[in-house]
Amino acid sequence: MTLGQRNTNMSELNPDQSLNELIQGNKRYAGTWPRHPHQSAARRKEVAQAQHPFACILSCSDSRVPPEIIFDQGIGDLFVVRVAGNIADDAAIGSLEYAVERLGTPLIVVLGHKRCGAVQAAVSGGRARQHLDSITKVIEPAVAIARKQPGDVVDNAVEANVQVVVKQLGSSQPTLAELVKNGKLKIVGATYDLDTGLINLHRD
Repeated sequence: MTLGQRNTNMSELNPDQSLNELIQGNKRYAGTWPRHPHQSAARRKEVAQAQHPFACILSCSDSRVPPEIIFDQGIGDLFVVRVAGNIADDAAIGSLEYAVERLGTPLIVVLGHKRCGAVQAAVSGGRARQHLDSITKVIEPAVAIARKQPGDVVDNAVEANVQVVVKQLGSSQPTLAELVKNGKLKIVGATYDLDTGLINLHRD
C-alpha cells in the first residue's frame, strides 16, 4: 500500500499492513494533509451493526494524544483503550483481548508520548495523591530502568514504560500470548512527539 492510498477492506489487513496504514496516516497528519477518512454519515451507518477495527491502540489519556486524529483514521477503524501512562491493568488487557479475539483485530500499538504527566509523576517519586498513586506505582519499574541510562530520565522512562507494557501484553496468557505465537497478532511500541506530531516506532 503506497502513501495516500486507502485499502477498501480494512478488516482483511494482516498485522504488517495494519501497521503500515497507521504509519501512513500519521505521516498525513503530521504533514498537515490529513484525509479524515471514514467520518461521514454513510460510514456511521455502515458500521452501526458491526465493527471490524484494523488496529488497537493502548494510549495515554492525555488530551494532546487523540489516536484517531494523529493516525488520520475514522469511525470503526481503531479500537482505542486510553489510560494515564498507557499502563495495562486488567480492564485494559480485557478490552484488548475482546478486540483481538472477538473482532479479529491483528495489531496492538502501545503508544507513549513525550512529556507524559503520569511518567513525570513516577519519576518525581514519593506517593501521589488519591488514586494517581495506583498508576505511578505501575510505572516505577520503567523509571528504575531509565535511571540506569544516559540522557533525560523522563524521556527514557517514557520509552521504557512502553517497552515494559509491550512485553507484558505479549506474555499475557492465554489469549494475547497465544495469538502472538501463532502469528495472528503483532504488538508494537511507539512514542508520540508532541512537537512534530510524528510517532517513533520502537524496534525489537
